[in-house]
Amino acid sequence: MAPALNSFQQRLLARTERAPGSRKHARTTSDASDFPAQVTPSSPLAGVSASVPATRNTTNTVQNFAKKQKLRGDQLTQVDTFLGDAPTVRKGKLFCLLLAMQNELGNIVTAAPPFAVSAELKVNIQNYAHAVLLSPKLANYRGDLPVQHVMSILWKHRFDLPPGIENNPAELAKIQTVIQEAFTQCRSTIKKKLFASVRVWRTNEKGEKVVVNLPADKHQNLFALAQALVDGTKCRITNVLCGRIALMRECYMANSSTSFWTDVDAALVTMRETAGGNDELRDDLFEDLIADDKEKHGAVDIIYQTTNDVQQEVDDLIDATTADAVSTPAPSTPGPSHSARDSGSPAPPEEPAGESEQPASSIE
Repeated sequence: MAPALNSFQQRLLARTERAPGSRKHARTTSDASDFPAQVTPSSPLAGVSASVPATRNTTNTVQNFAKKQKLRGDQLTQVDTFLGDAPTVRKGKLFCLLLAMQNELGNIVTAAPPFAVSAELKVNIQNYAHAVLLSPKLANYRGDLPVQHVMSILWKHRFDLPPGIENNPAELAKIQTVIQEAFTQCRSTIKKKLFASVRVWRTNEKGEKVVVNLPADKHQNLFALAQALVDGTKCRITNVLCGRIALMRECYMANSSTSFWTDVDAALVTMRETAGGNDELRDDLFEDLIADDKEKHGAVDIIYQTTNDVQQEVDDLIDATTADAVSTPAPSTPGPSHSARDSGSPAPPEEPAGESEQPASSIE
């Protein structure tokens, strides 16, 4: 018994030494048959196509929405047909409609009227043309530089400009023409007011209209002239503006012909060269012009005003782009873009009542 017992004990010991959970043999197929196989339940939508036409509830909802959008009767019929189509047909119809819309947009762009400068844009151009001409930072009154300043302001604010006009030279030319005409009108207005400050039109014994210089005590003083020039504009009377006006009147008294503005530009160049970049010396030169004007045309205490936002914007823009640089005066012969109003003698102003009784000092 002892050997048999020892053999049994050895087998028992061998069983206890095996790792827990280990098996002598792998599980066979017959073992798995003890458990039922997992069955995947069939989907209730299996075999049903995704391209199911819209249900009646969907159709009613869409039709009600279409009626709220005030679609026509034939369009409501098209909507009902569209809802009953297969998805592929719907996609094809949508693509066709997109192409048709593209064609319609092309027809609209083709049929668009040619660009024209609007009345609102003309008003803005006129206002800024006045501000540029009355700016103490302007280097010259003739030439392309003033036009460029106004164009820069238009690009900044856009106003009534259509998109992409920068790439259309023909439409840009229309705007530049309006700006040039605005400057021509502004220069003509300034020249007429300079004329009215020292001269009048008279009818001589032969019935002819002649220009008569007023006596000094009848001249318009500098402050009154400045008020007349800023009237109707967004500019204000400042000391530097009065210096420019005094320079204009001095040039006008020496030469009121068609080369007047050329003389003004040349005088500005001379003053800049004399100042040599010294702003204080340049301001002193303008103060001397103001003193001379008061002596010749009437002493007056000028009430200076602070610069408003519009004039300050123009001054900053001109100062940034030109830095009061020296520029060559424009030729005296006006180009085709300049109106005869700027080149010829100013039109006679309305003669004040009783003015014809004033004595004339000289006749041009």
